[in-house]
Amino acid sequence: MEPTHTRVLPNGIRLVAVRRTGTPLAAVLLRVGVGSADEEPDEEGLAHVLEHMVVRCAMGGGRVGDGALVTARTGKEATVYSAVVRRADAVPAVAALGPVLGDLDVPREDLAAELTAIREERAQRSADPARRLQESLMGALWPGTRCAHPVLGDPRVVDALTPQRVRHFHHRWYRPAGATLVVVADGLDELLPPIAATASAWGHGHPSPADPAVTQGQVSGAAYAGRERASRLAERPAAGAVAVTRGSASGIAFARPGGDSAAAVLACDAVKAATGLVLHTLPLRDRLCTWAMVRASGPAAAGDAVRAALNAAHARIARLDGAAWLRTEVLIPRLRTEDDVETLATRAADPRTAVGTDELAACPAGAVGDLLAEWRRWFGAERAA
Repeated sequence: MEPTHTRVLPNGIRLVAVRRTGTPLAAVLLRVGVGSADEEPDEEGLAHVLEHMVVRCAMGGGRVGDGALVTARTGKEATVYSAVVRRADAVPAVAALGPVLGDLDVPREDLAAELTAIREERAQRSADPARRLQESLMGALWPGTRCAHPVLGDPRVVDALTPQRVRHFHHRWYRPAGATLVVVADGLDELLPPIAATASAWGHGHPSPADPAVTQGQVSGAAYAGRERASRLAERPAAGAVAVTRGSASGIAFARPGGDSAAAVLACDAVKAATGLVLHTLPLRDRLCTWAMVRASGPAAAGDAVRAALNAAHARIARLDGAAWLRTEVLIPRLRTEDDVETLATRAADPRTAVGTDELAACPAGAVGDLLAEWRRWFGAERAA
């Protein structure tokens, strides 16, 4: 998967188009560069609340015409709005995303309703042991940083939010210059002109800092967001791996420099194919966080289990038929997954995860084996948290 078209529109939006020949579907995705790791201590949970309010108030529930619903999700560093539609509906689907970057009205009664829904969401996540363990792992891996707190935030902060605070956060962060629009479809030559024209008009009230008509106050707001982003990029995770135990399960995680890569994608899949253990990865700041959760009595046992799985996958690849096994049991299933239009759009939205199918297909078995050995070393010096 290689973007066939990438450019910055006049209002600052980065447009990425990916050609997917032969599919009757299209994926459209708008990635806004703000998430829970961009929140101040008294804003924890605000990015997620804003996602709810944008869908409810700006998008009227997020339906594309009378068809597909827009899916929204908030992460550590970005909030994403996306939809999969028929190719014929690609341009209307892009138009449906425009209000995300427009002016936002936050009626008090709508905010109250969404806060109730978020309380229910928090209760569901709190009842999930795997989610609790994962949040604890991230907190231990990034202690003392904005990356440590959960996306759903602090209940006390969320419950005290006012419409004014939500609108202010939206105006500060939801700017075209901080957004990426991705379109995955066939027939891009026909679709791109109307899509570019539509998206170029987005962001009323949120001009680009380069616009000469921008007032000094607006420039200050944009510069503030830029300074905040730069300062947060300096945050660093804990040295070495961390391990956390919650009940009968333990997790172990580390963060190494760099983003996702073809070798990392295939290494995770190889561990799962060889042992059943699921390794998770998440690019965060300038690191790639990698973690696993296992049923173990404590950090030492968790570390042993993960290293044993890495050893098994490494040994399987090192066999005489290792390259053939990697191709049939790992690469081909992964390529089938990556061919999905929504997966293509999600990867293309973030340069750190934009691993193309050509890169995956060309990745040698030796590179995957070397990375597994490197991960084994990283996981080899865990500390309890």
